[in-house]
Amino acid sequence: MEKVITNRAEENLRIVRQAFEASNTGDTSRVHEFISLHYFNHESQVDPVRSKLRGPEEFIDTVRALRSAFTDLHYQEQEVFAADDKVALIVKVNGKHTGNFFVIPPTGNNISYQAVHIFTIGDDGKIVEHKAIRDDLSLMVQLCVAGPKSKQYEPLFQTWKGLKGIAN
Repeated sequence: MEKVITNRAEENLRIVRQAFEASNTGDTSRVHEFISLHYFNHESQVDPVRSKLRGPEEFIDTVRALRSAFTDLHYQEQEVFAADDKVALIVKVNGKHTGNFFVIPPTGNNISYQAVHIFTIGDDGKIVEHKAIRDDLSLMVQLCVAGPKSKQYEPLFQTWKGLKGIAN
């Protein structure tokens, strides 16, 4: 027996969960069902090529790029907030860095960090906007891109890594 959707927030959450399912599996065959033709991803705006992409094409490109950079990429839902046309999810992101992540060559390192993803659902019942707030410092440390600037800060940095659960 299927659950009957009782309100807009529940329906919007169902739509957003479809996007995360596509991201987790890499199956983008049904993207047109939940990503609007007007979809805008704020996260792709730093790249001069990707910043021109919109709609399902942008979402598919993002999924492919991330899954080729991180083996077993998985978003684990931790908390959800939904009201009116907005859905926000706090997720834990895990994977293994086995391919190029934009300009960062593969490290073979496991990654694990938290992120908040905020979605807007349009009048067409599909996702029209995406924003993310990520723990990029933890990610960059795990990709060996960031670290303490001087030996003076090494003890503090090691303590912070321990609190975050980041392996050496």
